[in-house]
Amino acid sequence: MKLKRSGYILSFLIIFFSCSIKDRYESYRNDPSSASPENANVDLYLNHAQVGLSEFLATSTFPLLDFGAQLVRMETMFGPLYTNAYTPENFNLSWIAAYTNIIKHNDALLPIAKEKNLTTHVAMAYVLNAYTFMTLVDYFGDIPFSEANRGNENTNPHKDSGAEVYAGSVAYLDSAILYLQRAPSAAPTNDLFYSGNRSRWLTLAKTLKLRAFLTTRLVTTEQSKSVIENLIAENDLIDNVSEEFVFRFSTVQENPISRHPKYIDTYNNAGTLGGLYVGTYFMYLLTQEKGLTDPRTRYYLYRQRTSSGGWDAQQLPCSVLPRPAHYPADMPFCILPAGYWGRDHGNNDGIPQDTDKRTVYGVYPAAGVFDNSNNASVAQNQGAKGQGVLPLWMANFTDFALAEAALTLGTPGDPKALLESGVRKSIARVLAFPAEVSLSIPENRVPTTADINNYVAKVLSRYDAEDADGKLNVLMTEWYLALWGNGTDAYNNYRRTGKPDNMQLTLSSTPGPFVRSMFYPAVSANLNQNVPQKPGVAEKVFWDNNPDNFLK
Repeated sequence: MKLKRSGYILSFLIIFFSCSIKDRYESYRNDPSSASPENANVDLYLNHAQVGLSEFLATSTFPLLDFGAQLVRMETMFGPLYTNAYTPENFNLSWIAAYTNIIKHNDALLPIAKEKNLTTHVAMAYVLNAYTFMTLVDYFGDIPFSEANRGNENTNPHKDSGAEVYAGSVAYLDSAILYLQRAPSAAPTNDLFYSGNRSRWLTLAKTLKLRAFLTTRLVTTEQSKSVIENLIAENDLIDNVSEEFVFRFSTVQENPISRHPKYIDTYNNAGTLGGLYVGTYFMYLLTQEKGLTDPRTRYYLYRQRTSSGGWDAQQLPCSVLPRPAHYPADMPFCILPAGYWGRDHGNNDGIPQDTDKRTVYGVYPAAGVFDNSNNASVAQNQGAKGQGVLPLWMANFTDFALAEAALTLGTPGDPKALLESGVRKSIARVLAFPAEVSLSIPENRVPTTADINNYVAKVLSRYDAEDADGKLNVLMTEWYLALWGNGTDAYNNYRRTGKPDNMQLTLSSTPGPFVRSMFYPAVSANLNQNVPQKPGVAEKVFWDNNPDNFLK
C-alpha cells in the first residue's frame, strides 16, 4: 500500500515539476526586447519606421540617394561602364531597411493602431509605406508587394508589377487622407517630420500623389492630368518651408552618431574620404554654363582649395590625359576654374593624394562649412556639425512639378511663372539654411537681391528663347540644380524627360546602355527563388517608356 501511495506521489511530483519547467521554458521563449502584439507600443514601431526611412535612403555605407545622384552626375559614378558600375551587394542594406525597418514595423503597427483608433499613427504608417514602395519601384522595377513580409507563411514572395505597386501605394495615400480627415486622435510621442501636425501629413499625402502621377505621366497620361488638376483645385500641396518633407539630423557624434551622412563621410572622416566626389558636370552648371555663378554655389559646395593651378599628376591624374575625343567642345573635362575639383562621369581611377583638396559638400544640405574662400582642408566638427537634412520634397519642388505638368499635360498654371517661383524659392531656402543650423555667413558673401534677380533673368530669357522641348529642358535643368541632396527625384526626372540634355558623357566612348533600373539586391535575388536576377541594367521601370537609346 505504501508503495502504491509513493507511486501516486511520485507521479504527481513528476507532472507538477514538468508543468512548472514547461511554463518557465515557455516564458523564456518570449524575447523581452521584441514587443508582442498584446503589449506592443505603436509609438516605438513608428519611431523605428521613421528612422528606417533615413537608413533606407542614406545609409552611409551604400546610400540609395547617391546611386541616383551618381547616374545624373551630381556625384561621380566610377563605372567605368554602366554595366559594371553597381553590384547586387550594393543594395542589400537599403533593401533590408525598406522591408524590415520601415514596412515590417508599419505593418505590425497598423492593426493595433486601427483597433485603438489612433488615426494619426495609421496615416503616418500608410504615407511612409507608400513613399518606400514607390521608391523601391523607381530603383528596381517589379518588387514583392502583396506577398511581402509574411514571415514563415511565405518565404519566397512573388514580385508584383511596378504599376501594381504604384497603384497600391496611391491607395495607401488615399487611405492616409481619409484617416487624417477623421476626428483627431492621440498624437505620436515622437513625430520626427511634423511634430504631430495632422494637417502637414495631409498636405504631404496629397503632394506625394502629385509626385506619383507626374512620375508616371508617360504611361498614365489622362489619369495623371485628371488627378493633378484635382490636386491643384484642392490647393493643399507643399508650398512653404513649414510643410516640407525633410528628415533632420543632429550634431550628435556618437552613441549613436546621427549627423548627416555626407558630413560623416566628409568631415568626420577627413583625409579618408574614399570615393566621394562631386560631379564635374554639376559644378560646371553652377559656375560656368550660364556665364554667371549660381547664388547657391557657396552654400552647396566647399572648396578645400580655391585655385586650379599647381596640382601634379599624382594628385590629379586626369590633368595629364588628353581630352576624350568624343566630348563636344563645350563639355567640361577634368578640372574647373577656381578650385572646383571633382571627377568626371565614369572615371574609375584609384584614389590619388587629393582627399584634402577636392571639393566637398558645404552647408546645404549636409550642415558642413560655408565656402568663404577659406582655402583650407576640412576637419572634424567644423561648420554646423552635420545637423543637416534629407530634402525629400521641398516647397520649390512643387512649383517645378506643376510647371512640368502644365507644359506636358496642359494642367492649369503658367509654366514660366511656376519656373520662376521654383527658382526663387530654392535660392531663398538655401540662403536661409545656415541660420536654421545656427551658422553665421559673412555679409559680403550673401548674394544680393541684384545677384538673385540677374540669375532669374538669365533663366527666364533662356526659357523665352526656346521651343517647347527647349522650355522643358530649361525647366528640368533648374529643378535638377534645386535637387542637390536628393538623387532619387533627379534620377526619376532624367529617365522621364531626358533633361538636362547636355549631361557630361562617360569617359568611355562605349559605356553600354544607361542604367534604367538597378540590379536586385543580392539578399533578394540569392535567397528568394521567385525574384531571379535581372539580365542587365537596361531593363526599364514601368513608367519609363522612352526609347532604349534615350539617355547618355
